Amino acid sequence: MKVYSRGRVGVHTDYRENIIVDHDHPILKWKANKERFSPSLFPSQVRKDFPEGLPRISSQHSEDALSWNVFRSLQLANNLHPVTDMLALEMDIETVYFWQHDAHRRSQQIDPEIQHVLNEMEPWGKNGVKQQTETDVILRGKRHIIMVESKLGKPSEVVKAWSRSAAGMRSEYRAFIKKLEGLGVKLFNDSFDYERDGNRFCQFFRNYLLGAALSLKWNAEFSLLAIVNSLNSNLGGRSHEEEFGHFQSLLEQHSNTFLGTWQQIWGKVREEAALEALQKWLVNHPLLGLSPSGKG
Repeated sequence: MKVYSRGRVGVHTDYRENIIVDHDHPILKWKANKERFSPSLFPSQVRKDFPEGLPRISSQHSEDALSWNVFRSLQLANNLHPVTDMLALEMDIETVYFWQHDAHRRSQQIDPEIQHVLNEMEPWGKNGVKQQTETDVILRGKRHIIMVESKLGKPSEVVKAWSRSAAGMRSEYRAFIKKLEGLGVKLFNDSFDYERDGNRFCQFFRNYLLGAALSLKWNAEFSLLAIVNSLNSNLGGRSHEEEFGHFQSLLEQHSNTFLGTWQQIWGKVREEAALEALQKWLVNHPLLGLSPSGKG
């Protein structure tokens, strides 16, 4: 069953109806229980029927549902090339993590190695006591890691994509940067301003730190891939490409950072006969403007 928010966004009352692959996976149950819409976002009858709110992953506009449906479908089809091709990277992917959970383990527990790094990087949330970084997807091979940051947003919308909602950077991140530098890993150049740029690119900043730490732990190189909706733009009227380019300009070296779009992934996915369910779901997605015969 589907209900509608006061903003007329469709939300399934059972989050599994929004999932096209492996919908009973424990990771999805964890995500659904963890993040819920406030009942105040819905009309009175829906509030009455669902007083605890509905899972955010139930929404037709959910970035998390999009990430799961795309990446889990590709993983199970043993075909993640639509993603890795955007990095011009050949790699054998052994493990896919959704929000720090190994999909193969079928557990609601965060991967213990990632949790250990998060506890060093964000000690205030040790072992999940408070919110810690949740990378949308991590693709792990023997010699390379890809940190994936997903964004969606409505067509023609100005999207507050990667910035922090409130000003102020925790001092623990600065200490973690210094620790990495002590290990010979310098991530940001001298133009990087901790407060200003850390806030502006908060999601990139955290995932880049985590990627660097995991690359040391796992003895592998790492890349950061941002995926956006090509039909919208960033704050201040800047394109996603322009905003991403500014983030790259703050890095000591940016050759391991990449920007792609869901429309680019569609251009690859629509040619794969084994991905029919994903094709059908994507072409009917209300925010991506896709068509069976083209990229958009």
